[in-house]
Amino acid sequence: MGKTDDQIVLVKELLKTVRHMALATINDGGSPHNTPLFFICNEDLSKIYWGSHPNSLHSRNIERTGLGYVVVYDSNTQGFGGLYIKLKSARCVEADELPEALEAHNAIRARWDKGPLDIEYYQRPGGQRMYCAEVEKIETYVLCKGKDGHITEEKRVEVSAEELTQ
Repeated sequence: MGKTDDQIVLVKELLKTVRHMALATINDGGSPHNTPLFFICNEDLSKIYWGSHPNSLHSRNIERTGLGYVVVYDSNTQGFGGLYIKLKSARCVEADELPEALEAHNAIRARWDKGPLDIEYYQRPGGQRMYCAEVEKIETYVLCKGKDGHITEEKRVEVSAEELTQ
């Protein structure tokens, strides 16, 4: 079973309304670590951004591995598991990337009626930094139900960024 037009509509709506993501990283010993963060993506869904302190565990994990996995979801939507995003090349944003990252961040802040941040916010000594990762794969969750309405199978189905940004 593949994705349906209705599922694409649900995912697009989710991307417009979700405020937070769950970022999974890998601890030094191989155990998982999960952190809720403000969800920021660029317009073409090629990059995910987040602000964080460099000393936080997930930031240290990102610096060490460059890997992350994001889930965004609406816990109130029945039978819709949300969006799963595999990340690669995760890193602290370099100075030359910061204007692009801040533009994406401020666009999301404006959606939530929050004022813009200036670039200095992410450049203060000892303060938060902006992180970025490239989107490697996007999937949605599909429930297969039998005639009795019970779940018979759960699948993740790949979705293209183009399908979600049209």
